[in-house]
Amino acid sequence: MKRFINISFLSLVFAGMALTGCNDDLTTSSYVKVNDEDVLGNVSQLEKVLTSAYKQLYFNTDKGDRVYAGLPGFQMYVDASGADVISHTNMGGDQVTAYQYSNSKTQADGNASKIWSMCYNVINRANIILTNVDAAAGDETQKKHIKGQALAMRGIQYFHLIQNYQQTYVIAKSKRGVILRTSSDDESHKGFSTVEEIYTQIVSDLTTAKTLLADYDPDDMWLINSKICSGILARVYLVMQNWDGAYNEAKIVYDQHSQLMTREQYRSGFDDMISGNYAEVVWAMKYTADNNLGGSTQFNFWYNQDASYGEGYADGPIYSFLDYFVDEQFVKLFEETEDRYQFWKRTNNANTEINTKWAFDKYKHYGEDGGSVIQSATRPEVCLMRGAEMLLIMAEAAAQKGNSGEALNLLNRLQAARNATPTTNAGGDALLEDIYVERRKELICEGQAGFYDLVRLQKRLVRIGESTTNPAGHYVWGMQYLNGYNALDPQPIGTLEANDYRFFCQIPQMEILNNDAISESDQNPWSGQ
Repeated sequence: MKRFINISFLSLVFAGMALTGCNDDLTTSSYVKVNDEDVLGNVSQLEKVLTSAYKQLYFNTDKGDRVYAGLPGFQMYVDASGADVISHTNMGGDQVTAYQYSNSKTQADGNASKIWSMCYNVINRANIILTNVDAAAGDETQKKHIKGQALAMRGIQYFHLIQNYQQTYVIAKSKRGVILRTSSDDESHKGFSTVEEIYTQIVSDLTTAKTLLADYDPDDMWLINSKICSGILARVYLVMQNWDGAYNEAKIVYDQHSQLMTREQYRSGFDDMISGNYAEVVWAMKYTADNNLGGSTQFNFWYNQDASYGEGYADGPIYSFLDYFVDEQFVKLFEETEDRYQFWKRTNNANTEINTKWAFDKYKHYGEDGGSVIQSATRPEVCLMRGAEMLLIMAEAAAQKGNSGEALNLLNRLQAARNATPTTNAGGDALLEDIYVERRKELICEGQAGFYDLVRLQKRLVRIGESTTNPAGHYVWGMQYLNGYNALDPQPIGTLEANDYRFFCQIPQMEILNNDAISESDQNPWSGQ
C-alpha cells in the first residue's frame, strides 16, 4: 500500500453554479436546476456541471453511503447480494439489507429509492449538459469531449438502473423498464420505456461517446475516455448476449491492458491502483480529504486487519467494521498455492460469529504512513475496470460463439498469470462453467459478478448456511428469507431462482405519486417471478 499524491479531479470545488436540488429527489425529474441562461450557454461552466456529475457518479454525495455510495459502493452491493460474501450485522446498515433479501427493496422502504435516485441524479446532470452543449459558446473540441463524457455517464447509469429494476434483457425485452429521459426539457410526467428500448439507448449513448472521445487522452484515470466506453459496452453486450460485440469491445481494451498484475500487485491490497501504475488497470479513482466516503468504503468493511493490531474496530490503521467475510464454498474454489488465495481463519476474536468465518484481504488499506498511524483516514484508490475482466469477457464470448480453442487459451492465460492450475475442459457447458467460476474468483467485490452474473446467466442463487459441520457458512440472517431454508436441517440451504423479484428493487412510491404517467400497475412484485 503506497501513499498517494492527490490527482486534480478530487481537489476541484464545484463553485460558481446556481445548482440546487429539487423539492422531491425521488422523482426522475431534474435534480439540478440552473436558472442562469448564460451559464447554460458557456462551455466552461457546463464543464463544472460535468464535474458535479462525476462527483455523483463516484461518491453519490447528495444521498448515499456504504453500498449506495456511487460506483465504489455498487461494487459491494452487487457482490453482497450473491453467494460468496457474508455480512455480519455488527454495524447494521445498507450492506446488511443488501445481503439479506428481506423485503427491504420494496416501495414502502427507503432502500427502494436509493439506487433510483443515485442513478437519475447523474442522468439529469448529464442531460443538462447534452441539452445545452451543442449551442454553448466555447472550444469545439472541448465541447465534443464534454458531450462524450456526459453520454457515457448516462449510459453507465441506465445500465445499472435496468439491471436493478427489471429482469435480464434476454427474457424481458418487452417488459416495463425504467423511465427514459434524454433531455432536461423532457416532460416531468413520463412513462416507462421497455427493457429493449433502454438497452438501445445505452448502446447508442456509449457508442456515440466512444466516437466523440476517440481523441481524448486525459492524464487522470477517473476521467472517462474511449477505452472505458468500450469496456462498458463489452459489459452491456455480455448481458445482451451479443457475443461478437462483447468480444470486439473487450479486445479493444484488453489489447492495451494485457499486462496482468503480478502476484505482488494482486496481493498488495487493491488500494494503490493509480499510484502503483499497474498496467492492467483501465479505470480507477481515488478518495482524498476533499472527496471521500469516510469509513464507508469496502476497505473498512472487510475483516482484513492484521492480527498484530488487535481485534477491535479501532485497533488498526483505519477504522474497521469487521463486517465482511467470504463463504466456505467460495474458499473451496481456490488452490492454496495460487496467488489469489488470501484467506485465513481468525482465532483471536472472542465472538464465535466472527472467529468461525473466513476473513479475506484482497482489499486492504493501511492509511497514512503504511500503517504506523493508528486510526488514520481511509483514502484508498479504487479500481473500476481492468484487463483481467476484459480477458474473461473475451473468453466467454469466444466460447459462446463456438470458438472453444480460443476460449480455453484465453482462460488459461489468466489462470497461468494467477498461478492456478489451467482448465483442461475443451468446450461446451463445462468450459463455460469454468469461465464463470473464474469470474467469481478474480472479480469478487469489483461489482461485475455477484447477483449481476446470477441474473444474466439465469443461475440460481444458492447459499449454504452455517451449521455444526460448516461453521463458516452463511449467517442465519443471510438465509432466512431465501426459499427452502430450514434452520433445523443438518446442512441448511437457501435458494432464489434467477428471475425472482427479490433480486430487484421496486419503483419508489414517491415516483409513482409524483408522475402521472405511471401507476401502481407498473410496479414490480417484491418476490416471485
